[in-house]
This record gives sequence, C-alpha cells and structure tokens, in this order.
Amino acid sequence: MEKYDIAIVGAGCAGLSLAYKLIDSGLSVCVLEKFSRSERVRKTWSYWKSDSHPFGKLESNSYSSLEVRHKDTTLLDCSSYNYVSIDSKDFDDYVIPQLDESANIDLIFSCDIKNISRVNTKYNVEVGNKNISVEHVFDSRQDNVQASLYQVFHGFFIKLKKNKTVTPKLMDFIDSKDFHFFYVLPKNDGSILVESTYFSPKIYNEDEMTNAIKAYIEDNISSDYEIIRTEYGVIPMTSVDPKLYEDINKIGISGGATRSSTGYTFMNIQRQTDYIANHLKKIPTVNPLKSLTWKILRKMDHVLLKIIFNKPAISKDIMFNLFKKNNSNSVIRFLSDRPSISDILKIILNMPKLIFINYAIRSIFSKKI
Repeated sequence: MEKYDIAIVGAGCAGLSLAYKLIDSGLSVCVLEKFSRSERVRKTWSYWKSDSHPFGKLESNSYSSLEVRHKDTTLLDCSSYNYVSIDSKDFDDYVIPQLDESANIDLIFSCDIKNISRVNTKYNVEVGNKNISVEHVFDSRQDNVQASLYQVFHGFFIKLKKNKTVTPKLMDFIDSKDFHFFYVLPKNDGSILVESTYFSPKIYNEDEMTNAIKAYIEDNISSDYEIIRTEYGVIPMTSVDPKLYEDINKIGISGGATRSSTGYTFMNIQRQTDYIANHLKKIPTVNPLKSLTWKILRKMDHVLLKIIFNKPAISKDIMFNLFKKNNSNSVIRFLSDRPSISDILKIILNMPKLIFINYAIRSIFSKKI
C-alpha cells in the first residue's frame, strides 16, 4: 500500500492551487485527477484584485473600469481594485511543470477514483486496483449539487477583421423577461470575450445560446469577425456549506468557495488553500470561509436569489442600482467577499425595502429559493 501525508482529489483550480502551495511543505502529496493531461478544459477566471496571491504574474488583462447597462449606463470604477483575468491554460502551463519537478508531489492523471473512506485516524483512497493510505484528504471534485437557479454562460472569443475600440462591460442586460445579460472583455491579444449569461431555473445548452451571442456581436460590436474558441459552463446558484476539516474535506466549489449570487470563485479558492497550507500541521476547527461576514453575505445572497427566481425583471433593476447607487469600492468589496460592516449597511440601505423585507421573511421559513 502506498502512503502519503496528503491526497488532493481533482486537479482543477482548487486542487492545483493547494498542491502548488505545498511544494515546499516537506509533506508527501499525491494529486489524483480523473481526466488525462490532454483533456484539460480551458476557462477564463476573472476577479477583482482585492488580495495578493502567488499567481499574479499570470494575469493577462487588467481593467480599471467596467460598464453596467440596463435602460441606462453606469460605470464601475475599478482603479482601486483592478478587474483581472487568468486563462486556465496559462495557469496549467505554470503550475503543472513545477508539480512534475517537485520531489514531494506526485501528480497522477487518468485515475479511476473508486472510493474514499476513513480508517481509524487515516484515510484510504481506492484508486483503480490499488489503495493509498493518507493522513488528510482534500477533495475538490464537484458534487452533483441540485439548485433552483443556475448561472449558465456561453462565451465566444472573437477577433475583429477591422480594429475597433470595445468598452469592457460587466453586465449588459437584455430586454426580456429573463435575467439575461452579456459580459464583454476585450483582451490584450486583440481578441474579445463576448459571453451570454443566464440566471435561470433552466440549464440552457450551447446551441440554444449561440444565435443570441451572434446577434449581440453583430448589433453591438461588428458583423465582420471570426470565432477563435468558445467556453461554456453551469454553476449552481446555491450556498454550499463549507466542509473543511470534517470527515471528507471538501475544497473549491464543493467546499463553499463560490459566491452563490455571482459565481465568483477564484479569490475564495486562494484564501481557502492559503489557510489550509498554513495550518496543516495543526488542523484548526474554524473554517476560513465561514466567518460572520461570510454568513451575512450568504443570507443576503439567499434573499437576492429568491427575488431573481420569482421576479427576474425587477431583479435586473435591483442589480443595476447596486452599481449605480453605491460607491464602487464598496460594491467591489461586497462582491469579493471583503466588505466592511459599513459597506454592507450602505448597500442594504440602498436596496428597495419592501421587496427585500418580504423575501427576507420568506427566507426565514424556507431555505429553498
């Protein structure tokens, strides 16, 4: 039987981030990934730079302002907290070779992970026809989470045949009964990400979203372009209770790192994996994400998601006014899970009172959206 100090299950953003932070730990680590090296899914991770992390050199784009449009236009000032992006391919190309060269880390792809069980004070990980004994397991695989609302996004990376200045847009709402908006990010390499996003009970497939993306590009950017590549994803819009330091330690999306009302995940993964890497020799009982602020924000998210589910048209007004009526830095800290109490109070005071009180009361009696 093989033995390691730590097993990390899954080699996505959370699994690789934690493994990278354990390179100099002196602990033996195995990273177990179901898919092969050639089956990596390329994604774009964007976030406001509210904290430092070891992957800052991979940030390929930076935005000091973002437009939000719905009946009117407002500008989110990101000069204090730049909005940045990382291409997951750049992340893989930076992290994976270093893990391959590390003496204390084994990165194993194409694993058939059959079972993880607790055996006395250790864990047994059944991989194919062999067993691995470890002191700690950190499982980043996404559980099959059911939700009443999903964030469904489908994006085209395009290149224009003729140069044109394109304004970055965080949310450009579509005039429809759905909570539907477009996200537009011009990139340093000359490409433009144009992404259609729904907050919806329905999981739209790529084909259902393609015509709307093409129409948006032609109406708002240019009819003369080529598609370089596409991306697609579905995020359950529900609060996952972090399960760090319980029977099977969950990290990443299944460990509560995703902000349920927005889908932003990357920075919470960095905070979560930093905390784990710094406390492994004395496992604490306090979850790094489960602070008082985290609990307040998740309660607020739950109320907002109830409103989006039941009143999608009104919800677009609420979301637009979040950006228009509040200080940009307060909004960014709020959306980045880094607000002060003052930020939270100001945002609450600028929300429409009757509908929020109504759905806040409903949320007390029902956890369902």
